[in-house]
Amino acid sequence: MPRPTCPRRVGFFPNVTYFKPTGIPMGVLDEVLLGRDEVEAIRLKNLIGLSQEEAASQMGVSQPTFHRLLLSAHQKLTDAVVNGKAMRIEGGNVTSVEGSTGPCRWKQGWGCRTKPGARVVFEDNNLPQEGEKTMRIAITSVDGTLEEKVDERFGRARKIILYDMETKEYTVIDNSVNLNAAQGAGIQTAQNVIRSGANAVISGHFGPKAVQVIRMAGLDIYSATNMSVKEAVEGFEKGKLEKLSGADVESHW
Repeated sequence: MPRPTCPRRVGFFPNVTYFKPTGIPMGVLDEVLLGRDEVEAIRLKNLIGLSQEEAASQMGVSQPTFHRLLLSAHQKLTDAVVNGKAMRIEGGNVTSVEGSTGPCRWKQGWGCRTKPGARVVFEDNNLPQEGEKTMRIAITSVDGTLEEKVDERFGRARKIILYDMETKEYTVIDNSVNLNAAQGAGIQTAQNVIRSGANAVISGHFGPKAVQVIRMAGLDIYSATNMSVKEAVEGFEKGKLEKLSGADVESHW
């Protein structure tokens, strides 16, 4: 008897689930079925920029399983684009995750008891307990100090300050590699912020591609213009910064 497949943990369910070539009737189109777990695999690897090891852990699967999901998704996407097929996002043994992730129970020899579609929270003794402040904010900076101005260009910010609201300590992330990037600076900077473990992002302005990546990772976005990093932190703490729901400048701003 084959071993049951554990539900793959996904953190995103797309609102648009059907794509087709224009000008071709539905009745004559072949269709490719892309599972929700396959969508999550390409989201984590190709859009968020996680390593295969990180993405596999996020989904609660082994690296070989994640690699197979990723390969299958790429093959289906290629088939749909190259051969002009419609694509439907549907199915897949998945569960919507809330909270931290943990290993599949099969790996611990217990058997998988999670029902598909359930919302699960995995216990983790390393997670902060209720009442503890864990907010870390990423702020774009001109020179990596609290006294200098917030860099108003998110994607091409020279430095990113990761500030811990509890300890009041901060670290500086070098983002200078994206200063002169021909394209993709916003996406690359967003991926740097996500990897840093920040819960929120502060900058002067955000372009649409950066916002898409940041929002899909579940981070809040705030605007801070004409102020120092220190003033931005104080404004965030007092709830005075403007929270953005989308991009406020065009691409390549």
